[in-house]
Amino acid sequence: MSLLIVRCPLKPFSGSGSPAEFTREWSELNCAERFEWCLLEGDDTSGERGVGTTESMPYADEVLVLLPTIDVRLIEAKVPLANAKKLQQILPNLIEEYVLTGAQTLAVQALPPMPGKPALQRVIALIDRAWFTWLTKHLEGLISQRVRLVPECVLLAIPDSGNEHKHDNQSQTQNQNSSLPSIAYQRSEENLIFTRRTGVQLGVAWVERIFDQADEKIILPKALQDQMITEFSWDWLVPSAKQFLKDNASSKSVNYSLNLLPKNFRHEVGKGLSNLSSHLKRRRVNRNSPVSASASWTDPAIWHQPTHWAKFLLASIVVGYILQFTCLVVDNWRWGKQMEVLAAQSLTPSSIAKLNQDKSQDKAIGISNTSSNAVITTFTSQVTQDQRRQGLVSDADFAPMAAKLQQLKTAFGPEVLQKLDYDGYGIDFEFKPGSIQQTSAVVTQKGRALGLMVKVLGPNRYRLEPYSGLGS
Repeated sequence: MSLLIVRCPLKPFSGSGSPAEFTREWSELNCAERFEWCLLEGDDTSGERGVGTTESMPYADEVLVLLPTIDVRLIEAKVPLANAKKLQQILPNLIEEYVLTGAQTLAVQALPPMPGKPALQRVIALIDRAWFTWLTKHLEGLISQRVRLVPECVLLAIPDSGNEHKHDNQSQTQNQNSSLPSIAYQRSEENLIFTRRTGVQLGVAWVERIFDQADEKIILPKALQDQMITEFSWDWLVPSAKQFLKDNASSKSVNYSLNLLPKNFRHEVGKGLSNLSSHLKRRRVNRNSPVSASASWTDPAIWHQPTHWAKFLLASIVVGYILQFTCLVVDNWRWGKQMEVLAAQSLTPSSIAKLNQDKSQDKAIGISNTSSNAVITTFTSQVTQDQRRQGLVSDADFAPMAAKLQQLKTAFGPEVLQKLDYDGYGIDFEFKPGSIQQTSAVVTQKGRALGLMVKVLGPNRYRLEPYSGLGS
């Protein structure tokens, strides 16, 4: 199983005023490119690491997103028992005594209740609404079936302070090892940001100015000098994050359902994983993105690249057929034009005069005929007449035409013809009513299969053309 640990960037300390100005300023500071990540496969403790946007991160079965505690305020307060919808209306009024600014600028949510404590006693998380909206939008670029957002302080050990955490199995396990730190720090330009865990779901953070850049000694307040301290580095974060997930894998764990992401985010992620056209198509998945060997074959992310190539193959086949059909149409048109030119070059003056006369008559009665058919029909008539004058048998003579009609009649059975009429260039024939059950399309199709050209003249009436219908 693969695990992706993501560290959110620090919210810039300076701001302009309105949410739109905040967002523009964060864009200018390239905050979206400051997400740090580490991908772990199985029992790996080092993993692949990087810094960039969430869209550039690889796929993982589970994603644990760490929010700097300096950007979230965790307070413990008494919260009335109410449903989720009613609770969202009550929370802004409950936090007024804890904040100096208006509650409308904050995203407020109550964390899951803790076992062993009164139901009314809840921890409330306060996050700047504009920053939280910006973070949520960028975290939607992560591809995973499970995305969790937790404050960084929950990875620290809880300092021993009486019976505050006597019901927390996770804290008891951590405090059995005295080497686990309860305070961590990180450097941000000329500032030191300290984070301390004060309870099961509680933590605080503060900023101290660095006056001497050369002095690397970290000095804690006197009241905290006996606490273990560490730096926020991947060497410490990776095992701590894995231990946090292990301790809270059971539904009976205190922080099992701890997740600062809003409910609609979870809905959008689920929608994206079930419908690739609405979520996965919004981003490019790295070809070298590692996928866990234990991932289910029903996972849409595994089939994303094969589906992409399958669509490419299908599109290639369709384009290939269209090109082939276009080439056949063009070749057929060129062949017809070439035959027309060759036939026109072989016409005699009398045939040309007859051709012009036929065109004038057709135009007078409103019949439209292509020049190619007219030229080739005139040429076949000229050839037939020349062969007859020389005493040769042509394909338009009665005997060859009758033999062709006999082949067609055999295909439909004996005694099906009622009438036939030969005009010197073709045979008009008529089937007996009810003698055949096939439609006119079937009759012409069977004639074509025998190499004959059969034209429909009316109900049960057809015409057999010579030369397999050349020019018809």
